[in-house]
Amino acid sequence: MRAHGCGHLCLLVLVLIQAKIGRLVPIVGGRLVISVGSSTSKYPFMVSLQDVVQRNGSVNYQHFCGGSLISDRWILSAAHCVWRKKLENIAAFIGYDDIGLKHLEPYGLESAEYIYFQPSNFRNDIVLLQMSTAYETSFRDMPFAQLPPQGMKPDQNESCRIIGYGATRHAGPSQKHLAEAEVRVIDNQQCRNIIGHVWAPQNGNTVCALGNNQDSCQGDSGGPLICPYGGKDYIYGLVSHGLTCGIKGMPSIYTVTRPYYDWVQLYIS
Repeated sequence: MRAHGCGHLCLLVLVLIQAKIGRLVPIVGGRLVISVGSSTSKYPFMVSLQDVVQRNGSVNYQHFCGGSLISDRWILSAAHCVWRKKLENIAAFIGYDDIGLKHLEPYGLESAEYIYFQPSNFRNDIVLLQMSTAYETSFRDMPFAQLPPQGMKPDQNESCRIIGYGATRHAGPSQKHLAEAEVRVIDNQQCRNIIGHVWAPQNGNTVCALGNNQDSCQGDSGGPLICPYGGKDYIYGLVSHGLTCGIKGMPSIYTVTRPYYDWVQLYIS
């Protein structure tokens, strides 16, 4: 990103603004997910993490981040979403195209597992959330989100997908309906050329992805970056952070899941 004459100071200000907006990072320029001819979602593993708000004896819910169900008890999301939040005040809603409907089933959370998360720079921005009870589904074989196989690298000529309930503009409100959009993973050097060496990924644990006027935004954090490989879809990354959202030519940054594969298996196995 070109900071219009103020260099890294402007980039720092943008990062701070992004952080202060909240743990909400929506789909800009995307399309609604509509599961035609089916009672189940196109993305049955998609999770909406919501704050449990109790007022005047009633319970309300407010979406703040996304996630992916990777087994009947475990959700994969971004660490910054739940860092220093009380798990008893969070509910997970799984497999819904529309989280604004009534009588949806909330699942409570029992524990959160981090791996050397550094909130100051979003390093290791990944968390495993264990649900209090196992997820119940009508699927005979539930299509849980799949982590990528060893050696997978997205084809830069093929689009990946992002999905979420986040805002449709910078600093806008989260949405009730699940949306999806297409982005392409770009190499780290190209990302450095756009947003600068300080903010661009320095190793294989993070990656940049760029859309054609499509982007993740506030409320999409923790949601999946879905990339095809060998005829199957995998959760190649998780929405982590960015300098802003919805600006043409500006990538967002994602946590790559494959480096954490063994750590994930240690818990869900």
